[in-house]
Amino acid sequence: MMDPLSGQNRGYAFITFCGKEAAQEAVKLCDSYEIRPGKHLGVCISVANNRLFVGSIPKNKTKENILEEFSKVTEGLVDVILYHQPDDKKKNRGFCFLEYEDHKSAAQARRRLMSGKVKVWGNVVTVEWADPVEEPDPEVMAKVNPIAWVGAAVVI
Repeated sequence: MMDPLSGQNRGYAFITFCGKEAAQEAVKLCDSYEIRPGKHLGVCISVANNRLFVGSIPKNKTKENILEEFSKVTEGLVDVILYHQPDDKKKNRGFCFLEYEDHKSAAQARRRLMSGKVKVWGNVVTVEWADPVEEPDPEVMAKVNPIAWVGAAVVI
């Protein structure tokens, strides 16, 4: 990664692997590896985030309204995740998640929406990266007994 202003290396890089197992193996092999005396690599898994959290959405807007409006001001939008008011299914909860085709599209949309120059329905919206859903550690999942949870019920 290069600093766009100085053209200098920013001191980190991203490497894409074909599979999750290969990435995990690379972390095991390279994390804390000493590249020169006293200088160790710090390596961890990074997941490309394609989803933005957007607040300050008018509560009367539907999924279709939101998709149409944000498609006018951003590129690569593929889906809108919307939650409704528990007591009124016609109203949303004032926020949504925007799903983009890739991380680059999401990052560009985030930058554009955060600029304060872009208004949606006449409002400046709040925008943050959505927290990714973390997958359980494979070692933990290997210890889970599937028989223990088959047939479990939840009473509401």
